Amino acid sequence: MSGPIPIGEPQGLLGFILREIGQGAATWEYTVDPAHFNPNGALHGGVTMALLDTAMGYAVATQVFPQGRINAAAQMSVNFLAPVRSGKLKAQAKVLKIGKRLAVVEGQAYDDAGTLVATATSTHSILP
Repeated sequence: MSGPIPIGEPQGLLGFILREIGQGAATWEYTVDPAHFNPNGALHGGVTMALLDTAMGYAVATQVFPQGRINAAAQMSVNFLAPVRSGKLKAQAKVLKIGKRLAVVEGQAYDDAGTLVATATSTHSILP
């Protein structure tokens, strides 16, 4: 994170949009694009993982960036619960615990109907 990311403006190749930010929390959104579907006609899990990773990483960054530090995911686990075929996907993340060198963060992804489609946990290294 090189500086503040504007809320509501698409970021990166997948066009993720930051929707909410708080101390140790972040919400990002993605508009489902059929170009990112797997052969089964559902959103590829890698896109869902990337959205969750973005939300979780940014949640940690809200706590370490002000100290002049950065974070990087060291481990991530995702459980896919339901397919996504259209609409918007929202990932909400919050830091569960942060120490001097590691942070543990969790995230959930929801579809337009509010259905929980994936959950994730991640451990982030906190770097000087």
